[in-house]
Amino acid sequence: MNAQQLNSRKKEILDYQEGLLKRASEAHKPLTATENAQFDNLTKELDSLNVIINRVNGIAQGRQELGHPRETGIFTDTNASKFYALAGAKSTTPMNVDESYVKGFWRSLKSPNTALDFQIKNAALGEGGTAADGSYLVPIETDPSIPNLAMVECSARQLSKVMTTDMNINIPFQSAKSVAAVKAESNNSGTNAFGTSVPQFNTTLLSAFVVGNSIYASWELLEDAKAANQFIPAELQRAIRTEEEYLFINGTGSGQPQGYLGNATTATGASITAGAAALGINPILDTLGSLNRAYYANAKWLVNRQEALRLFKAQVAASQFQTYITFTGKSGGMQLLGFDVEFSYEMPVYSASPSVNGQWLFGDFNAFAVIGDRGDSNIRIKVLDQVAALNGQTVILGYRRTDQRIVLTEAVVNLQTTS
Repeated sequence: MNAQQLNSRKKEILDYQEGLLKRASEAHKPLTATENAQFDNLTKELDSLNVIINRVNGIAQGRQELGHPRETGIFTDTNASKFYALAGAKSTTPMNVDESYVKGFWRSLKSPNTALDFQIKNAALGEGGTAADGSYLVPIETDPSIPNLAMVECSARQLSKVMTTDMNINIPFQSAKSVAAVKAESNNSGTNAFGTSVPQFNTTLLSAFVVGNSIYASWELLEDAKAANQFIPAELQRAIRTEEEYLFINGTGSGQPQGYLGNATTATGASITAGAAALGINPILDTLGSLNRAYYANAKWLVNRQEALRLFKAQVAASQFQTYITFTGKSGGMQLLGFDVEFSYEMPVYSASPSVNGQWLFGDFNAFAVIGDRGDSNIRIKVLDQVAALNGQTVILGYRRTDQRIVLTEAVVNLQTTS
């Protein structure tokens, strides 16, 4: 499985967990023992998927840095099934499966008629025999549509302030407030001057970093598979948006955009599930109270959907059936304490092992961060028909130049959640 397929499975699990909690909340009753067991088992699978996804992404990034393919076909030893020598061998020692073996194996399934392939012999007509046995009689057609894997949840670009730039620019912001003080009256005993306190300012540099990818496609494929002409540009856009979400949430700001995490004001509060389940809503209320009231007008929550469901489950377990959480339609929209909840798959989810803290962000992200897109905000798709022409290939290239900088750290508060 690749990262996209793993994320698709995560979405299925989260949707199922959310459905369990909705039904329990609407019925004003806690989850049954069976439902609790189902929920916990699915949470364990989610934790395992998160670990695997991180490893797959790490391997893919390493291969990309080395100039190797991101994915390769392999034979795996699953369910204790192994490959053995087929030509009458009695050995039970597993074979080393190399590239030539793989090619020969699959070629034998299509047309097993050479000495180099594994032989499948029978005297009857059939699809799996030689051409004379009937394999040429079987029509083959591929559905012209290409069902694509689901897009992961990305919200940062919609939350931050977005502007276009023609060059690197400094974004000014106030770094400290001025302070007023009581002035004593000036009279015959003497004069008393007003105190002096001036505001302080700072700037952050908004530049541009290229985020992109390229896909090589043969001329034959582009001519024969018409759907690929629409699928490849859409896939490039998906890949770029996914990488940008990672950077806008986790970016270090050094040689890449600056992310949300680590740059917001720390909220008061504790774990959403520590100790008694009744603590479910308490840290969220503390977080709400930690944000300056001036930012409430545009405030939203940002969290991983899996982490939001942890809170929901803690409420149901504590019989907290007040409308802290409400749902808007069938699209998965959610409100928490009257504020919209946005989801990002890049927001951390609590995990006991390996130890990872969950994260919640709450505030006015438009005031908190600014995204600068160089020239315009479009993802540029370029078709390069000369670069690999000698190999009969066309290169489809997609990229966007962008940067993000944190401006007002007080505009968003951050809650870390633990066990």
